Amino acid sequence: MSVASSCCKLLPVESSYEPKGTIVKIGDLEVYETVDKEPKILLINIYDIFGFHNVTKQFADKLAGAGFRVSIPDFFRGKPFPLEKFPPKDFKELMDFLAENVDFEKRVKPDIEAVLNHYKAQGIPAFGIYGQCWGTRIATDASLSFPDFQAVGFLHPSFWKIEDASLISKPLILIPTKDEDDMVPFYNVLKERLGEDKVEHHRFDDIHHGFSAARGDLENELNRKRVDQALELLAHFFKKHVKA
Repeated sequence: MSVASSCCKLLPVESSYEPKGTIVKIGDLEVYETVDKEPKILLINIYDIFGFHNVTKQFADKLAGAGFRVSIPDFFRGKPFPLEKFPPKDFKELMDFLAENVDFEKRVKPDIEAVLNHYKAQGIPAFGIYGQCWGTRIATDASLSFPDFQAVGFLHPSFWKIEDASLISKPLILIPTKDEDDMVPFYNVLKERLGEDKVEHHRFDDIHHGFSAARGDLENELNRKRVDQALELLAHFFKKHVKA
């Protein structure tokens, strides 16, 4: 499994951004929703280990501006990896936390099913999913478990396995950074299986892991430029591959 070393080192930033969306409850699950309820394409965002961070919501708000609804389920239920324990003493500590709190089959999969059913009941016909850091692991598993997701996005991906490329059947966009392992072999497997038209790979070699989520400093000019670039790439990709 490929995990960027900076995933267990870089702290989240402090952000003064005021999210534009609202929180809704689906059972006991809180979900952040972007403002515009008119778009018929819903993108589910799987956040990083720091959960409901303002920068993650800011990225979702910006992406929604391209004509989507974006939803961020709070799988951690208000208790992401504690900052007082970060960086973790060792990788096992992080893995144990994830296994206990967000096991895919036991906890996350039922949550995603509930979220999908909630929006289907509102008349949403089309879904995409994108993950950031650890969230790309969940986005992968969700895309394999739910046929509803028409396309998938990976941003500064972590917890991925080369074997995943032989399983994923949906169009996929990869946006790794300088801190991730080379994903060209992963991309090549997908391209051979799905066709070049359905897979994209854009490596940002001048920006750090986590730039679009909790570790992203949008006051920094380069970070802001790369966020804008990633947003443009994602918007184009999802409009191309997710059809209402």
